[in-house]
Amino acid sequence: MGKTKKETGDDADSRKALEICKNLQALKMTPKEFMITFLTSKNSDLASRRRLWTIDNGHAIRVLVQNNQRLERSAKGHWQSSQSVKPEFFSEAAKIGRESTLIKDEMPFLYGILMGMLEEGATPNIEEEEDTDLSEAPLGPSGTVHPPADAFEAQLLEGEGYTYIPELLGKDQRKRRFHHLAATICAQLLFTRNRRHNAFQLFNSLRFVPTGVTERVNDYLHKLGLTSSRQTAIEVLKTLSVCAQDDLKGVMSLTRSPDLGPFICLDNLDIEEKVHMASVENRTMMFHGTWGYVQLPCKSLLDTLDRSELNMAVYRNAIKDIPTMSINPNLFMPSPEAEDHYYSVWTSQIAQVMKDYIALPSHSDGAISTEPPVLDQISCEIPSIFMLKLMDESDNSAEGIGQVLESVQEQSGLSAQEFSSRLQPMDGDLGTIQNFNSIRDLRHPSAYSEHSFNNVIFQLGGSHTMWNIAQVILTTHFGDPSNEKDVGVWQYLEALGIPHEKVIQKKDFTLMLQQMELVHKATLYHCLRMVMKTEKHKVNLEREKIATGAWNSIILECYERFCSPRSRHEAAKESCPKLHNLLVRMQEFSTVVEANNAMKAGDIGRLINIWKMWSVMSQSLKGLTHYASYLPRLVLLLTEILPASLSKLLRHNMLFSPSGRPNHFVAKDRYLENMNYWLKFFFNRGGVGTEVQRLKNLFSLNIVLLRAMFHSLQIDSGKQRIHQSKKNKFDRQTLQLFTQMANNLDILDIN
Repeated sequence: MGKTKKETGDDADSRKALEICKNLQALKMTPKEFMITFLTSKNSDLASRRRLWTIDNGHAIRVLVQNNQRLERSAKGHWQSSQSVKPEFFSEAAKIGRESTLIKDEMPFLYGILMGMLEEGATPNIEEEEDTDLSEAPLGPSGTVHPPADAFEAQLLEGEGYTYIPELLGKDQRKRRFHHLAATICAQLLFTRNRRHNAFQLFNSLRFVPTGVTERVNDYLHKLGLTSSRQTAIEVLKTLSVCAQDDLKGVMSLTRSPDLGPFICLDNLDIEEKVHMASVENRTMMFHGTWGYVQLPCKSLLDTLDRSELNMAVYRNAIKDIPTMSINPNLFMPSPEAEDHYYSVWTSQIAQVMKDYIALPSHSDGAISTEPPVLDQISCEIPSIFMLKLMDESDNSAEGIGQVLESVQEQSGLSAQEFSSRLQPMDGDLGTIQNFNSIRDLRHPSAYSEHSFNNVIFQLGGSHTMWNIAQVILTTHFGDPSNEKDVGVWQYLEALGIPHEKVIQKKDFTLMLQQMELVHKATLYHCLRMVMKTEKHKVNLEREKIATGAWNSIILECYERFCSPRSRHEAAKESCPKLHNLLVRMQEFSTVVEANNAMKAGDIGRLINIWKMWSVMSQSLKGLTHYASYLPRLVLLLTEILPASLSKLLRHNMLFSPSGRPNHFVAKDRYLENMNYWLKFFFNRGGVGTEVQRLKNLFSLNIVLLRAMFHSLQIDSGKQRIHQSKKNKFDRQTLQLFTQMANNLDILDIN
C-alpha cells in the first residue's frame, strides 16, 4: 500500500477556498456580494460574527481562566480569618470598598459580561408590573404603613421608628439590582475557585445568624458559595465578643476618666429556655438575669460643664445634709413660669386637635402653636453605647443586685477598689433602686468603700416611671364596665372601637399610652365642638379655613371652660360629680400626653415639670406608694440639691436620640427594653438553638452589630427604609360613634 502525500498549508487553504467557491456558486452569490453583505449588514448574527472574526473560539473563557489563575496564586486574596475579624469589617463602608475592588480590580471582565447580559434587552415595563404591584406595598388607605406579618418583628421596627417597603423599580433602582446580582455572582465564583476569597461569604454568614436562616438552609447556601458555614459564623461571634469586652474595659478604665464613670443602665431579663424532649437533667427552664449597657456622655455636653463639680467628693458634700433637710411642699409647686408654660401645653394640645380634625387658621402667623415652648433641650447627638454581657444574676433582690454590681465591676476590668473610687451614675427601674438601697442599708456602716456602694448614684428610668404612673391614672379613671350608665374611661374606649378589657396590661405599655392619648384627643374634640355649638352636627373631616383670630378664640374658650384650674374649681361645686370627674381626668391625662411628647422631643425641662406634678399627685393616687417617695427624691436631687454642672449632666443623660434625629428621643431604660426585644427576637429566630450560654457569650455583647446586620439585609433585599413617627389618628366613622356616645351620655353635663 502506497503512502499518502502529506497535505501542506497551501493545499489546505486551496481546498477551503474551493469549498467556499462551490457554496457561493450554489447560492448564486459572487465573492464581492458576499463581502459587501458581510461587512455592511445590520443583521445581529452577522454583526456578532464580524466582531469575533479574528478571535479564536473560547477566547472569553481563556481570559476568565487566566484571571482566575492569577487570583489563585494570591496568597491572601480577600481572606479574612474568623479568629482576627474586627467589627469594622462588617461596616457598610467596608462592604462597599470590598465590592468595588472585586468588580474593578479582580473580576472586571466577568462583571462586564454579566452586566451586559442583564442590561441587554431588559424589559422595564414587565419588571415594573411584576415588582411594583401596589397590592404588595404596605400602605393602608389612610397612608399609614402596614407592619410586617411577623407581629414581634413589627413591634421591634415600631420601637426603632421606621419600617421597610418594597422599592419601586425605576432606571436607577434596576441598575442597582443588576449590579448587586452581578457582583454576587462574581463573589460566588471567586470563592468557589479559591476559598481564601471569603470576605463576601464571611459577611453573609454573620448576617444570616440573626435573620432567621436555619442551619440546614445555611449549609445549602454555603454549597452555592453565598455564605460560610454556620460554625464559622459562631467563631466570628466569639472573636467579636472578645473585641466587645476589650472595648468595654477601655471605656471604663480609670485613665480615661478618673473622677466620673460612664453611665450604666440596668434591667432584668427573663427568657424561657425551651426543651422539646424533657428529662431529669434536661428541662424547660426560665432564665432570670440582668442586662444593660454603658453610655458615654457626649463631649459637647461635657464642654459646657464645670469639671471640678463632676466627682464623688462634690456629690458626697451635696447630699450630706439630706437626712436633716426639711422638705417644703413649695419645692414641688409650679412657679409662675411653670404655670404659664403648662398653659401653653394645654393650648398646644387643644390646637393640635383643632388643626387635625376641625378647622385650619387662615394664616399660620399669629395662630396658637401646636408645640409648647422649649425649656431645656437635649442634644440629639448619637450616643456611644457599649453593651454589657448578659449576667446570670437577677436584680430582683438585695443579694441579687449586689451580685449584679460585682459582675459589672468584673466586666469593667477594674478591681473593686478602683470601681468604687469614682462617682458612678446608674439608671434602673424602681424595683432595682429599692433593692440597691436595701443592700446599701444592710452594709452600712462599712469601712470599705467597695462594700458600701456610696459612690453609686441611681436614677429612676424615665419610661418605667411614665408607664407605671400612667397605668395608675388610667386605672383610677377606668370606671365600672358592668354599669352601662358609668361614664368612666372604659366607655370612651368602647366608643373608639377599643376593647376595654385589653387596655390595662403589662405586656404593651406603649399601646396603653397611645390609647390614653386617643381618649384625651377625642374628649378635646367633643369639647371644641361644644364651644362651636356643632356637637349635634354630622362629623366632617374636611377642614375649612377660618380667620386666625376666630381660630384662637375657640381654643382659648375651650381652655377656659374645660381645662383651666378655675373650670375644675367651679365644677367641684356642682351637686353631680360627672363634670368634675371628667375635668380632673382630662388634667391628669394631659400630664401623661405631655410627658410622652416631652420625652420624644428630648426636652428634659418639660419632663421635670411633669415629674413635679406627679410627685404631688402620687401622694393621693392609690398604687403609687413607692413612687410617692422615690420620685420627689429624684426631683429634689436634680433641682435643689446637686450643684449645677452635676445636675445638668444627670438631666441631659436621661434621654437620647439613638438615630441622631430630632424629635426621636427615648428614655435610656426604653432603649434597653428595645434591646431586650431584639435579643429575644434573635434568640428565638436565629436557628442556633436555645442555649442560654450562647445567648450570654455571643449575642448579648454583639446585639448592636447583629441589629445593624438585620437592617442591612433588608436594604440589600431591595427594600426602602421609611422613617416614621406613629401618629394617633381618627377616621370619620370612629369620631361619629364617639360623638354619638358623648351626646347620649352627656359627658360634659350640659343638659
